[in-house]
Amino acid sequence: MAESMHASDQFNELLQKGSKAVQQNRPNDAIPVLEQAVQMKPDSFDALFWLGAAYSLAQRWEEAAECFEQAKEIRPTVASVWYNLGVVYWRMGRNSDAIDCFEATLQIDPNHAGAKKALATLVSKKPGLGSELTPL
Repeated sequence: MAESMHASDQFNELLQKGSKAVQQNRPNDAIPVLEQAVQMKPDSFDALFWLGAAYSLAQRWEEAAECFEQAKEIRPTVASVWYNLGVVYWRMGRNSDAIDCFEATLQIDPNHAGAKKALATLVSKKPGLGSELTPL
């Protein structure tokens, strides 16, 4: 029992250290610590979420998307996961996936300002949209 308690303490310490580094915009400090946390608990929403955020800060989009996808599977009703995944997809040029994520964000949190703004920007830039509309 004491051994599992130690592992739990170690995990929490890694998570705290990693999330703090992300909040201080230090992805290079956060990533190895959070990768270790995810190795300890691969199904930890918090560890995956913060690792995704750290990868995003480092512009490691593929890895960020993977982490946010996994976090979304664990807790599909957390608006910030959908929003962050949308931002990552947008950065990757996957605009259709980004739009889906921002719409999902607004399903969960209809007042999410970031998702509203991102969606308005993306939809206005969507190629061919104007040509699909016909006047009355």
